[in-house]
Amino acid sequence: MEREESDAALWLAAVSGSDRCFGDLMDRHRQRIYGTALVRMGDVHDAEDVVATVFLEAWRNRKRVRIVNESALPWLLTVTVNVSLNLNRSKRRYRRLLSAAPPSEAYGDPSEAVAEYLDSQARARSLTRAMAKLSRVDQSIVELVLIEEMTLNDAATALQLPVGTVKSKLHRARKKLQVDLGHREPPFRAVDGAQTTGGAS
Repeated sequence: MEREESDAALWLAAVSGSDRCFGDLMDRHRQRIYGTALVRMGDVHDAEDVVATVFLEAWRNRKRVRIVNESALPWLLTVTVNVSLNLNRSKRRYRRLLSAAPPSEAYGDPSEAVAEYLDSQARARSLTRAMAKLSRVDQSIVELVLIEEMTLNDAATALQLPVGTVKSKLHRARKKLQVDLGHREPPFRAVDGAQTTGGAS
């Protein structure tokens, strides 16, 4: 059986102009990116928009993508977090705009129905609400280390941060999540010193 090409090999070919290799790489990671986006957005269509934007950013920035342990996934997940945050911010602006608009006499004020829908999506997961209070960097660290179960070293490489910084930020983020979740332990496995090296489990 022919050995599957690594992400690094596919990305090198994509940078050289191979659309096929770029497409193969996107197909390889599409489901993981979609799953992460769906949890963050709470809506199928919004998640699909996030996936499309992530792949567009990947193509635009293909010469600057960081491959971690032969995988493009850490970089793609970091972009997914940022794109999701931007889209959620746009939705909040849209909701405020609707709330400020005068109601239509013919059809009534749609802002309440839209706001209720968006609020119901935001309440879908208490963890998502708690995560939203973290900084972008902290969200990316939690996403990579606690959710995707990558090593601290791999997350640090993907985010271009020192390992010690990632470890301390992760510790503080866990404490914040515990408080926002009513002092319950977030649904992640524990992270110990042994996870700072080696591949993701």
